[in-house]
Amino acid sequence: MRLLDEMFEMVSGDRQKAVLRLNASHPIYAIHFPGNPITPGVCIVQLLGELLERHTAHTLELSKIVNLKFVHPLSPTDTPLLTIDFSSVATEGDTVHAKGTIEANGQVATKFSLIFRCKE
Repeated sequence: MRLLDEMFEMVSGDRQKAVLRLNASHPIYAIHFPGNPITPGVCIVQLLGELLERHTAHTLELSKIVNLKFVHPLSPTDTPLLTIDFSSVATEGDTVHAKGTIEANGQVATKFSLIFRCKE
């Protein structure tokens, strides 16, 4: 499942930072949660992997969640613009280690430290 072009719209981006807009009309928000849409954590992790795939030019799969904290919910109505900041991305052999934050409305909403494995 590719979320980056369906659930999120890329506003701008480079290797370290991306600005995305949540797509409030995506079907996931009708069920998670009706009347109070929140972006599921699994979708956030998938999005981070897809952004890293664009930057590394490798197909990746999640290998390990070292640290993942959801500090504030990401709502397509209350916080539609997100800034993803990869403070550290390191490739070691066939793994990609990524650390950073997701901000919405000037507040840190998510902190992450993830390890992905190259599938190719």
